[in-house]
Amino acid sequence: MTDFSKIKKLFGITEPNGFTENEIQVVKDIFGQLPEVFVDYYTELGKIQNLNQTQNLLIEPKRFKYFQHSDYLIFYSENQRSCVWGIYKDDLSKPNPPVYMSYDEYKWKLESETLIDFFTAMAFLQAGFALEYTAECFYEIDDEGLNFIVENYKNKGVCFTQWADGINFYGNHDDEVIIVMSNNQLFYSSNTKEHFLEMDKVLSKIGDEL
Repeated sequence: MTDFSKIKKLFGITEPNGFTENEIQVVKDIFGQLPEVFVDYYTELGKIQNLNQTQNLLIEPKRFKYFQHSDYLIFYSENQRSCVWGIYKDDLSKPNPPVYMSYDEYKWKLESETLIDFFTAMAFLQAGFALEYTAECFYEIDDEGLNFIVENYKNKGVCFTQWADGINFYGNHDDEVIIVMSNNQLFYSSNTKEHFLEMDKVLSKIGDEL
């Protein structure tokens, strides 16, 4: 079973809530063999709404028929379908394949080297909107502010390389995330009031409200 502990700690998930084998079979019937990490995620975490449906959308098994593509298994979509993420058909036999992103479902670029990295990065992004305590606005930071974050907060170790021209994630606790977009926009959230206030006290002062 794939280790989703980072995601579980971030969202405070203690019980599995995923799709059944029969529900996932619908996807197998369309695409054939599925990656191990894909099946594990859908089985263990697939039905958790705030993790999978807050900002961008995990494709539910019954909706895969609306996202069929000749070369990619599309499994995640921006909420207005302005872009999608998928697995290349020749990689479906790999347990933990790379993930590609496309704005037009014609040209595809590498987003994450592995599927587990993608799911973790997407969890951090969703958390920015879904956790109990969130920043009330976006902040714009300069290079000095960015350097402060890099020097004082741990890099979460996953990122988006394509979406929004790149997004990085930081934070010193398992239940918090600081999201820094490539245009130096910043927002942050936590599942505990103490950790949120700890961040807010500092981060709300290093940027300009947008």
